[in-house]
Amino acid sequence: MSRLFIVFFWLCSFAASAQKDTSQATADTLDLYEKSPFIPTFSIQQPDSSWFFNTKLKADKPVLILYFSPDCGHCKLETDELLGNMKQLENLQIVMVTSRPFEDLVKFSSYYKLQKFPTIVIGRDPAYYITRFYNIQFTPFSALYGKDGSLQKVYKKGIDMDELKKLVN
Repeated sequence: MSRLFIVFFWLCSFAASAQKDTSQATADTLDLYEKSPFIPTFSIQQPDSSWFFNTKLKADKPVLILYFSPDCGHCKLETDELLGNMKQLENLQIVMVTSRPFEDLVKFSSYYKLQKFPTIVIGRDPAYYITRFYNIQFTPFSALYGKDGSLQKVYKKGIDMDELKKLVN
């Protein structure tokens, strides 16, 4: 009987010591974009092989960072929807980022004729910085920043176009 009590006590004490401090766990589990809710520092290689840096974004204009995969069906639908609403989104700077091979980026950009849209920048993030910063699990993923560069909204499962138009106008 006393042996059973000792085993029971030992198991209870082990379980109690294994519990996490939830106040610390919350802060430690935040993604980088939640810890630093401003446009991240980044560099992406554009289809013409030049580099675009976050410092080239225009001040006092909202920014949408859209992480996509060129072979993702949902990403293609979202691109179609964005392009179909460009008149209402003319004030929005759109930065489309992928980590897929450069050739895939070039084909995607060419297919959608993205060079026709002066407010869209598309590029490849070979360092996977954007992927890590947002802890991206699924595509498409978007983060909307206000005119002051602060995070306004994150779209983890696709953009709500009506909401986006209201937020940027």
